[in-house]
Amino acid sequence: MPNLADRIRRRLGPVWGAALLLFVAQRFGDAVNAFIGIWLVPRYVPQKELGAVLPLAQVATLVAMPLSILLTPYAKLLNVHAERGEPGKVKAMFRDASLLALAVLLLTLALAPLFFPYIFAHFGIQNGNLALAIVVSAVLGALSPIFTESLRALRRFGVVSALSAIAPPLRLAAMWIALPFRGLTGYFVGQSAGPALQSGAALLDFLRRHRGVRCEPYFREDRRVFLAFAAPLAVSTVAGNLRGMAEMMPMALVPAIESAAYYQITRFTEIASYLGLTLVFILFPVVSGRHERGEDTRGFLLRTMWGSLALGLAVTAALALAARPLFGAIGFLRPYAGFAAYLLPLGAIASVRVASACFTTHEMACSRFRFLRYTVPISLAEAAILHALLRTEGFPWRLRHVVAAMLATTLLCFLGNLVELFRRER
Repeated sequence: MPNLADRIRRRLGPVWGAALLLFVAQRFGDAVNAFIGIWLVPRYVPQKELGAVLPLAQVATLVAMPLSILLTPYAKLLNVHAERGEPGKVKAMFRDASLLALAVLLLTLALAPLFFPYIFAHFGIQNGNLALAIVVSAVLGALSPIFTESLRALRRFGVVSALSAIAPPLRLAAMWIALPFRGLTGYFVGQSAGPALQSGAALLDFLRRHRGVRCEPYFREDRRVFLAFAAPLAVSTVAGNLRGMAEMMPMALVPAIESAAYYQITRFTEIASYLGLTLVFILFPVVSGRHERGEDTRGFLLRTMWGSLALGLAVTAALALAARPLFGAIGFLRPYAGFAAYLLPLGAIASVRVASACFTTHEMACSRFRFLRYTVPISLAEAAILHALLRTEGFPWRLRHVVAAMLATTLLCFLGNLVELFRRER
């Protein structure tokens, strides 16, 4: 007789059932991560360095960018072969992607020292072992999706859910041990714990399920599709990372209290994106499989977009109403009570960006890239404007300037999504 979880999944269907299971597991992890981000990290990282946490995390994302470019076409093709019942090609893709990832990472490690001195000088941070910690964190953070994407493409959402629940407590333990030694370095050492666990566990699960399966050649058949995905994805990823880096660089120039407030407030506004990020994770393999079978996927897109946006904005409104009394009542948050009004625009940014991610994920799963015609120019324009202002001596940088730029380009990209949806409906 099916248990309660099976009955719930059957009742909700393949997307919402898996999303609910993953949502519950990830929300447990988010509770642990919220404790880390809101209380543990500020306890050991001085306020003058607290605002550098997110910019340095963006640097780690930049270091891992080559792998992220490879990840989406890899997941798309792996999903195609899994849908066709071709385990030999799935195993060969897993092997080759791992080897290619290792080669890209070795090259990235060799090039990383070229730009770290500039980043540390910009934020007034001493290196010590921080550069090594960031690179190791980036390496593991980039390797982890290679394995978890395999689980996602094979719809092993139960394993992903279990890992999502186990990894945050491990990260908490690692942070608690490492942070007291040196704040920022300890932060990135702790960040490495979760991806290391996820990679190891996902690898074991994959190999166990594919034991005895012989690898089969696939590249000649898939080369055209891989390149068709990789080329536009490279353009999108580079533009997105330039935009993200440009948004974080001014944090070194705004007053320290404002950059620290941005860190604290965004720990709360992440709550607005919880449901949407779960749906984005589930959406790609399901839509890709249905698209390959010629089925309609428009309903999935509309439900995930509007559902994540509506819940995100509702959570944002609740946080904005509770922000000032909440910040005023908690001692370590009290210095940032004057910035509580930023919860509304930053929560809206998080909500809209996730809804837009639902759209772009759906489009990539269907091998459509028309959205790059407007998202890439918007991202590059924001990056260029912010970079020009950074080079303008004496520009009075404040947090409101950064938030205004983020909000404007986020809304423009989402407006482009809506226009594209409307034109398709017509």
